[in-house]
Amino acid sequence: MIESPVEAPAGVSRRAVLAAGAGVAGVVAVGVVAGVQLVTRALPLDGLVLAGMVGQTFVDTATGTHLTLESVDGLAGETVAAERFSLLFLAADDLPEAIRTLRHPDGDLLVYLGPVTADPRVLEAVVNRTGGAA
Repeated sequence: MIESPVEAPAGVSRRAVLAAGAGVAGVVAVGVVAGVQLVTRALPLDGLVLAGMVGQTFVDTATGTHLTLESVDGLAGETVAAERFSLLFLAADDLPEAIRTLRHPDGDLLVYLGPVTADPRVLEAVVNRTGGAA
């Protein structure tokens, strides 16, 4: 059996590949030591999980506005369920309705928030993944 040597693409050496890999590992290590979060995880859009976060602060990634989760309520007078609930936030500043990424130390939460009172700082997200009417 005759083996033919594998040729590397022009301009790419073994040393360059090893150096690049070491560079990536170095960036990850520095990020970990410095406490920089390189990858954010998503919070589950689950009423039972989020109910345990009432009173905690989130930060809108687009504006830097701080929001406090004021309540997690069931829809139509029902108890909170994993797939059917509403979130009520109080923002530090006025925020218009929009799809927002809310950062929390435990992960990011992607929700559509809209004002629900005359005060544009009071925002609500309604989640109903059961397929029924709200």
